[in-house]
Amino acid sequence: MNNLITLNGLLRLILLWALSLAAHGAAAVDAGYVLRPNDTIRLAVYQEPDLSVQVRILKTGEASFPLIGSVQIGGLTVAAAATKLRDLYAKDYLVDPKLNLTVDEYATEYISVIGAVRTPGQIPMPVSGHLDLASAMASVGGLAENADPNGIQLVRASGTTSTFSMETIQGASGRTQLGAGDRIVVSQSAFVGKTVTVLGSVGKPGPLPFPLKGKLDLVNAIAMAGGLTDMANPKKVTINRKGTVTVVDFKIISQRGDRPFLLQPDDVVTVAERMF
Repeated sequence: MNNLITLNGLLRLILLWALSLAAHGAAAVDAGYVLRPNDTIRLAVYQEPDLSVQVRILKTGEASFPLIGSVQIGGLTVAAAATKLRDLYAKDYLVDPKLNLTVDEYATEYISVIGAVRTPGQIPMPVSGHLDLASAMASVGGLAENADPNGIQLVRASGTTSTFSMETIQGASGRTQLGAGDRIVVSQSAFVGKTVTVLGSVGKPGPLPFPLKGKLDLVNAIAMAGGLTDMANPKKVTINRKGTVTVVDFKIISQRGDRPFLLQPDDVVTVAERMF
């Protein structure tokens, strides 16, 4: 029985110790937090219930307290703001005031992601203030199908602009830290709505959408157009590029996989028929 009582007492002490550590940790985090506009804070003054108050910090960084009025505390840590309030009360109103300042509700700040992403919108900044570029892009589902993977702009709240590619964001650049008010703007691909036209002896002649990544070669274009017909003359394929006509041997090009014949938007490819 004595052993049971001792065990219960020990468990109670461990529980109290754990709660104490948790409270101390929370207080430490709170004390180091930098106050900002729209935070809601609570002031408790020992044995002075009339001075205890809950207030919201204004956009100016000021908050109003009993007796001492409006005080600039935005930009201060909770600990520094508490010291400032304690000094103001001690100066004219209280002898050795004991007070506690805590954050009741943290202000929500945002960064924006707009343009060619899957779910554009605002992303709330974590209370820790740490949000990087890769995490922000992941939060909106990544790039939309019509996005330019090389046209991702980071517009800082200060007005400066940096450009990234999705490839670099998936690497070291993805750790670029964001701040409240920053915007990520993803451009559409310059090839949206662009086409090439394949005519003549192919299975499905007509215009073809140009790939949004900006790369299309002759072999793939003819494959997209249904391939050559039995009547096609593979040695006489012409490419009309803004009035300049080039004649190529498709059979040779299709066999040299290391050197594709690249097309450009608005090119017109014509596959001639065989002459009997």
